Amino acid sequence: MKLLSCLVLLFASVSLFANVTHKPKSYYQLIITKEPFGPMAAEVDNTEAPAPEQDPVKVQEESAKIQLCAMTYTPDGRTAVGLIDNGTNPPGYITLFDGETSNGLNLLLSNLDEEYATFSRDGVMFTLKLGLGLIETITPELLAQREAEMEAEEIQAAEVERKRPNSLAEQLIAMQMSLPPDVEAPPLPIPQIATEDFLKEFNPNKEKTEPQTDSEALIQAGVDELHDAVATGETPQEYLKRLVEHRRKEVQRQQEEKARAQEELEQTLAASGTISKETEEYIRRRANIELMKKGVVPLTPVENLTDDEQAEINAALEAEFAE
Repeated sequence: MKLLSCLVLLFASVSLFANVTHKPKSYYQLIITKEPFGPMAAEVDNTEAPAPEQDPVKVQEESAKIQLCAMTYTPDGRTAVGLIDNGTNPPGYITLFDGETSNGLNLLLSNLDEEYATFSRDGVMFTLKLGLGLIETITPELLAQREAEMEAEEIQAAEVERKRPNSLAEQLIAMQMSLPPDVEAPPLPIPQIATEDFLKEFNPNKEKTEPQTDSEALIQAGVDELHDAVATGETPQEYLKRLVEHRRKEVQRQQEEKARAQEELEQTLAASGTISKETEEYIRRRANIELMKKGVVPLTPVENLTDDEQAEINAALEAEFAE
């Protein structure tokens, strides 16, 4: 089976990719937790932008001069705000669009859906709600912050939906293949149900997307291979049992290789006597690289692989895979 025969190489490729591009705190944890859309942009400050410090008395005085009377959309799609300005003599009815000014009164922003508008006059900013009057000041900065937070939540929700398994087969394979290769997976519940129920999509309308991470690619390969196995007459249950057994053996191999490498490393350091910190770091680095050449999770993360080290690891993995 193609997937089962090349797991070692795939796992190693994941580790190398994570090491080179992300320098994770935990070498293989990144397989599960790294962002699917590449390097993240600078984090949005989730604290609400505070309204400018203003004199509450002046806010009351200026807002009392304005009576918000109407809000509507114009044929060209803009929001028109109708108001009575009692700050002029005589008072007058005026219509403003966002950014416009009349008699020193500036309409900073408006929201027809929530029926509020924010004004400024003589350095005093205030927000009026249609039919209610003065409410908490909503600044353009605060509005932009809230919109950014809503957009971030929508992106996160879309990401969660994309990652959610869309069939029982995908769900069970993900339970096995999303874990690091040296970590034993929990017992896999394999229900005795019809093949079509294994393969049936939970959401037939879910958009098909390309895998965004190495872990997702590995899971997709398993799903595709399960479909191929079913086409040759194998049941999903038989395929999953073979996958579980192969992974169990791989975890055992990983743990044995790591235990052997740890013992050899301790013996080498003990036999080296008094050595410099740089020499000790080099010995540890080489021990980890030797593990990576076998497709095994290193004892500790190896950062900043050189081109020569990367080529050395790739050549060893390709040779092992060719066998």
